Amino acid sequence: MDIKTAFLAFGIGLACYAVIISFIGLRVKNFPSRGALIGSILVALVLVGGTTTFAVKLSIEEAHEREEGHEATGEEEHEAAGIRIITTADAT
Repeated sequence: MDIKTAFLAFGIGLACYAVIISFIGLRVKNFPSRGALIGSILVALVLVGGTTTFAVKLSIEEAHEREEGHEATGEEEHEAAGIRIITTADAT
């Protein structure tokens, strides 16, 4: 699995999990019970840990690519009025 794909999967999962927990917390009067609290904290730790781990790995990988002078696949770079513009192959 690609680092960017893993980062996006964990990030989207974390955002969805936050919305679901908020919805349940607003609807259920006695939420969370002790078991639900421990379980939700463990799931949140896995999601946050995965998201941050892959975010750091992705930033390191992109920094190495910039140092080597490689452009990301499918991207074109040009400068207009002193502003660096990066467009993808789909946008052109």
